Amino acid sequence: MKYCDLQVNGAFGVDFNSEDLTLDQFRFACNQLVQIGVTDFLPTIITDSIPEMCRRISKIAQWVEDNSDLRPCVRGIHVEGPFLSNVPGFYGTHPPQHIQGASEENAMRLIEAGRGRVKILTLAPEQDSDGIVTQRVRAEGVMVFAGHTNASYDQLRKSVDSGLVGFTHLGNGCVHQVDRQDNIMQRVLALQEHLFVTFIADGVHLPGWLLSSWIRIFGPDRSIIISDSMSAAGMPPGEYSIGGQPILVDAQRRTKHRHHGYLAGSASTMADMDAWLPIAINIDDTTRAKVLFSNAYELLK
Repeated sequence: MKYCDLQVNGAFGVDFNSEDLTLDQFRFACNQLVQIGVTDFLPTIITDSIPEMCRRISKIAQWVEDNSDLRPCVRGIHVEGPFLSNVPGFYGTHPPQHIQGASEENAMRLIEAGRGRVKILTLAPEQDSDGIVTQRVRAEGVMVFAGHTNASYDQLRKSVDSGLVGFTHLGNGCVHQVDRQDNIMQRVLALQEHLFVTFIADGVHLPGWLLSSWIRIFGPDRSIIISDSMSAAGMPPGEYSIGGQPILVDAQRRTKHRHHGYLAGSASTMADMDAWLPIAINIDDTTRAKVLFSNAYELLK
């Protein structure tokens, strides 16, 4: 089975958001991912200061440009933040001191740092209320996904009209308790025909029954499994990091920020998720291939 993963923060002991990430470490992680079937993926840079995010994006982009062995599997870069909700729970593990409103200037700094390799920018539509940044980013050929957001229905609708194409890890990056009717999951469902939706299928972020329901509702052509993996993926339980933040990982591969306890990415690989899917949900081979590979691959074309 081949996998196309739109969100990889790290894996096999390597943190793509580390200030000290080296080419050898990055190449090692890439090779390990390819060995388990991840033929195409997007290294993901999460919220930090704009200069630091640009430095990390630029470094990976330069490595891919300079090293032909990396180009077949590294299909681009996913930038998650810093234009996310500033409400606790919704921003998850993203450092709140660096979260900010969307601006064309900073969005372009992030995109230009990638030398044409940034493929997805995840933002909270309420941080781009007029849709100007979404429109500009789309004009640059970068897909805009919503995520870590409590955007109202009207804000989501405006964002779709401005060029929003997807939603990042639905059911996660939000508070534990929400209004029974007017909540971010229901708002996305109301706009389902307009959006590709990604899910973390590790048995931790979503229960199997919910994932099964959502794949049926959104349909096999608009549902995409991502790993959202961090450095602990493919590794034993212990303490790892993402962007310098301490993350504890238990024997069930549940990640937990040492200080505030929020989930912090996944400690599972796409191969782990592929193994869990048929146990957790009733999924046919055609749908399985779509959600694990072909839908994401087509988006990256």
